Amino acid sequence: MKALILAGGLGNRLKPLTDDTPKSLIMVGNKTILGRIIDSLVENHVDKIVIITGHFEDKIKEFVSKNYPGLSPIYVFNPQYKNSKIRYIYAMCLAREFLDDDIIYIHGDVFCDPVLISKLVKTSGSGALVQKSFASDKDFNALIVNNLIKKIGVKVFGKKVGFCLPVYKLLRRDFGLWMEEICEYVDKNKVDCYAENALNEIMNKIKLSPVYFDKEIGMEIDDFDDLEKAEQSNI
Repeated sequence: MKALILAGGLGNRLKPLTDDTPKSLIMVGNKTILGRIIDSLVENHVDKIVIITGHFEDKIKEFVSKNYPGLSPIYVFNPQYKNSKIRYIYAMCLAREFLDDDIIYIHGDVFCDPVLISKLVKTSGSGALVQKSFASDKDFNALIVNNLIKKIGVKVFGKKVGFCLPVYKLLRRDFGLWMEEICEYVDKNKVDCYAENALNEIMNKIKLSPVYFDKEIGMEIDDFDDLEKAEQSNI
């Protein structure tokens, strides 16, 4: 099993903190966001890690080499990270050759209870973290039918939806299908969209189960309100 961490964004909504620091290296309590993610992965024996970089790539490399000398992550630099019209779907296609395994996929601004990563790793099939009792008005939601996820997106609403944290486990076959679709999108220059758009195209070919959480904290740190909420969680 490998992990794919998307850590190349600019973090504009967290300026001035991100003027000289990548968003994933912002401190929450006594740890960086990225450090928390890596700790959760390593604790669950996932130590083969691919990190997509962009903004302050050198600082991310320096942080990992200093704090995790036993790890040898693969770094994939996204040269288009400053282009707001080219989203992370493009960078994922660049990393395709390194993702030949079951994959834990996680955005580099995710802040969550470590037990959620453990829960996902232990899932036998493909799954995504879903908060059943809450639907977001700005982040990803998942449409669930017969206990399978049928669609993920920021405009997915209704009675059968729950907030979907962008932390997924995909079996090698399923991730391979997603990557094929992602790279087709890129080949057609359909890059101003989420990678989840491509995932939705193959939902009828895979079985993506919701891995539910409720009281545990699971969120992305997009702005200062999110950062304050994360700091108050005492994780």
